[in-house]
Amino acid sequence: MDFNREMVYLKNRKSGFGVRLLHLLICICMAACAAIPCALPVSAAGGKCGNSTTWDFNNGTLTISGSGVVTNAAWASYSKQITSVVIGDNVTGVMSSMFANYTGLESISIGKSLKTIPGSFCIGCSSLRSVKFSEGLEKVEQRAFQNCISMKSLNLPGTLKEVGAQAFLSCIEVSALTIPDSVTTIGTEAFKGNKAKTLTLGRNLQTIGKEAFNFSCFSEVEIPDSVTQIGDNAFGMVCSSVGSSGTSLTSSYYFPARKVTIIGKAGGVAQQFAQAGGFPFQEKGAAAHTHSWSDWKEQKKAGCETEGQMVRTCSGCGESETKSIPAAGHKMGEWKTEKAPSCEADGLNVRTCSVCGTKETQTIPATGHSWGEWKTTMEPTVDAAGEQQSVCAVCGKSRTAEIAKLVGYTISVSVSEGGSVTPSGETKVAEGGRVTLKIAANQGYQLASVFVNGSEMRPDSSGELLLQDIRSNQNVSVVFQKKEQPKTRKCNFVDITPKRAVWLNDEGGLLMKDFTISANISDKGMVSWLDITADCVPAINGMPKSEPYGTGTVSFRYQGNDAEVKEYLQQNSITGQIPLYLRGDGDVNGEVDVVDAEMALSSYVVRLTGAENDGISEVQRAVMDVDNNGETTLEDAVYILQYYTQKFIGLTPDWKQITSQK
Repeated sequence: MDFNREMVYLKNRKSGFGVRLLHLLICICMAACAAIPCALPVSAAGGKCGNSTTWDFNNGTLTISGSGVVTNAAWASYSKQITSVVIGDNVTGVMSSMFANYTGLESISIGKSLKTIPGSFCIGCSSLRSVKFSEGLEKVEQRAFQNCISMKSLNLPGTLKEVGAQAFLSCIEVSALTIPDSVTTIGTEAFKGNKAKTLTLGRNLQTIGKEAFNFSCFSEVEIPDSVTQIGDNAFGMVCSSVGSSGTSLTSSYYFPARKVTIIGKAGGVAQQFAQAGGFPFQEKGAAAHTHSWSDWKEQKKAGCETEGQMVRTCSGCGESETKSIPAAGHKMGEWKTEKAPSCEADGLNVRTCSVCGTKETQTIPATGHSWGEWKTTMEPTVDAAGEQQSVCAVCGKSRTAEIAKLVGYTISVSVSEGGSVTPSGETKVAEGGRVTLKIAANQGYQLASVFVNGSEMRPDSSGELLLQDIRSNQNVSVVFQKKEQPKTRKCNFVDITPKRAVWLNDEGGLLMKDFTISANISDKGMVSWLDITADCVPAINGMPKSEPYGTGTVSFRYQGNDAEVKEYLQQNSITGQIPLYLRGDGDVNGEVDVVDAEMALSSYVVRLTGAENDGISEVQRAVMDVDNNGETTLEDAVYILQYYTQKFIGLTPDWKQITSQK
């Protein structure tokens, strides 16, 4: 409901003490609801990661700031969310394996104060594409960027002096390599496994480790005169492609396969390495040599399982090339049975190669027993298992199996005074079996009830009760009673009388205290009322929460011991209707609003003047008497207005809370 429209409505009504009071109360209630607390912002993740270093993580970026050494990875819980890392210019030291296996990391920027990148620093960062190195870096230690298989380029700084073993192993996507002039040492397998088409080595390089540039795609490399040591297989075949499978490198080669051409000083370390490893050598500054190859000649004959080899030689320089002759494969004869299979043992087939005599064997699976039908050799009982036997028609071997003992259930019979049951006590019956109970009453007694597992049953006219297809324990209870004279007492009906006409919807529902429940009893012509309220409880869904107004239905369940009342209620229910009104709703329109407050106020003012009739019915007056003090007063009008105002501003008003505030 619109507040301004409501104020206009009040203004257009007749002036008077009541209307002015309403205006004042509305203004006070609206002002009381003005102050509402605001939500506080949430800080980003971050903290300390060393004595003088801090970290901050926001939107995928980890920023390490401050000065000095990083001593702990306090951001570890965000490792799977980090996509980029920025290390500040004043950070002087970082930890080994600091970003190992951060598979979501795509880029990293390293500040100018970091001189050494420690071992395994970014090992296994499979999504890392770019690394920004700053001038000032002097050393990259072993395995620092191993298996960064997505790295596409390496821009090494001009201050770098040493590249450790396996530092950039399996950085497959790198397409070109330039080693700065500042580098003096390249460790074992430092750049092994990449797609680099070109390799340029720095002028001050001294040591190249074993397999440092193996598994690469460049066809030639110039070795600087400064190099004094080249490790075994520092260079290898010219790959047409390089890949990876798990942690292993894979490659393919051009045909015919060729090794990297080594260019260097004649008689120097480069030529010595080339001659020792069978690499083509070209003197630095000399024109490239064009080979004049001879025809291919068989050097080694291929066998059934081993490859052969062919060779050709350049008539100009004497360099030779080899290629493989595929293995011929065996020429196997037909399979012959060396050992026939039996029921339980495998057989064996053999065949032989007509060229080399190699034998191959083949298992013939055991045929398995041909078992006959099972025959019972000992019948099972309730107390013991039985046995059955089956015989193989081929080898005569027999097998036995247990037949589970019959499932037995206990029939437990209890009998009251006044009769007998046969059998009584406990009787065992096999699963699915049956038992007949013979029930007989003594003189002067009659059968009262028979319950089997809690369910009442009746024997036939001869007193026999058949329990069949028994699949659980059975508890039988038989009760006899003395024969009695016919009863004359009877319950005619049950009546529900509400104790009041107005039902308050804020009491959480209807209560037992609001009703009187009486049973109409007749006995030998005399009629009387029996109050059974204390023996009744609400039936399921029998005491609904009050509706705003109208008529509601209530129902109850009897828990007393009066036999005639219980007999009557076996065929009937305790049900009644009660009138419902909304507390404070004087005009009975289904809402509590300012009109109801004005009606209460008008009633109060009229009664102050001494008038006998204020034009309001007794039900309306009771509805507007919200504090239940027996009359409509000024407080009732104020309470109604408070209820309306709270509901108007979106609160959930509570009559008990409103009327308890004095």
